Amino acid sequence: MEKETKKKGSDITNLELIYQDKDDLLKLSKSEDFVEFILLDSLDTIKRAINEDLDKVELFNILNLSLIIELEKKNYKVVLDRILQHFVEIEDYDTCIEVQQITNKL
Repeated sequence: MEKETKKKGSDITNLELIYQDKDDLLKLSKSEDFVEFILLDSLDTIKRAINEDLDKVELFNILNLSLIIELEKKNYKVVLDRILQHFVEIEDYDTCIEVQQITNKL
């Protein structure tokens, strides 16, 4: 039996990416504010998914592209490792501790 996927409208983060060309998307992907927003939101969602023992979770709904980003449980650790790497690089050790605690629950 497959476990429930988090689908509640209030739980998924809705995004609309406004861009004119590929360069705009590249700039956005390198924006520290955007990257941090994506990583922290992903961290919160993965934390809830672990606590609720979900097999997969919906991270983002990109409205203008009709795209939903899902993450399967088997990939939680990979994403948590990437989040940890980012916060080590910017020396945010409080968040690093939180990420490590969440990873240890897997």
